Amino acid sequence: MKVLTFQEFTRQLSELYDKKQEITQAFEFLQQEYLRFPEHADQTYYWRIFMAARLGKQSLALQLFQEALDHGYWFSPDQLEKDEDLISLHPLPAFQKMVEICRQRLAEAHANARPELLVREPAKHADSLPLLIALHGNWSDARSTQEAWSDVTTRGWLLAVPQSSQMIGLNSYTWDDRQQGSHEVFTHLAVLNRTHTIDPERVVLGGFSMGAGLAILLTLRQSTKACGFVVLAPYLSEAELETLSDLLDRQKIMGRRGYIMVGEEDTRCLRPYPKTQW
Repeated sequence: MKVLTFQEFTRQLSELYDKKQEITQAFEFLQQEYLRFPEHADQTYYWRIFMAARLGKQSLALQLFQEALDHGYWFSPDQLEKDEDLISLHPLPAFQKMVEICRQRLAEAHANARPELLVREPAKHADSLPLLIALHGNWSDARSTQEAWSDVTTRGWLLAVPQSSQMIGLNSYTWDDRQQGSHEVFTHLAVLNRTHTIDPERVVLGGFSMGAGLAILLTLRQSTKACGFVVLAPYLSEAELETLSDLLDRQKIMGRRGYIMVGEEDTRCLRPYPKTQW
């Protein structure tokens, strides 16, 4: 029997939930399978809370929220207050009290937030290693990101997965502050160059969503001296998009390459770009 991975579990759950008429089925599937993934309990708790709320099970949603807090988990206060799936809980005093607990825990976590780096060695070592630096998306972390990129280690690449210090929730980080994020990636690269023999001609940046956008900017601006980027569903602000034409023109001379993968229904990534050839 094929083992259900967390990625496959998430995909199946999303497919059910996106079909509005199958939310009940999605919740039943989640309740049946979530115990398989104790290392992702913070995520599965949140999903169970908002699905229960969507199904009109407010008492169950509050019970799950309290249970999550009792186990030491917490969620982004901003997300809790803006998530439309939780709108039926917003007027309830018990919900607001638990949101305040999350706000307190976020403040405590902010005081100790530091950039981190996960490194996976290649299966076979060489005198000089190619390096892939993979940046997580917003609302994610390095731990849940590294598996998606780990196959490169079987091909002789060193994999480095930075985790932003910009915390917004438990195991949830962002790259919203581009300057700070750029500095952290640059610092990680400097450390890697001290601890490993890196091939400077084969340093590639990768990433997803907001992390993908940062990977593009770092490569094109040559903040990290990367030879190219490979990204999935990148997000760039309108102001960042405006700068791309000039940045891309410079790459034609320098020979750098970039690959962008995006789903055909991803309207945020496929919105019109201002006079930019990707």
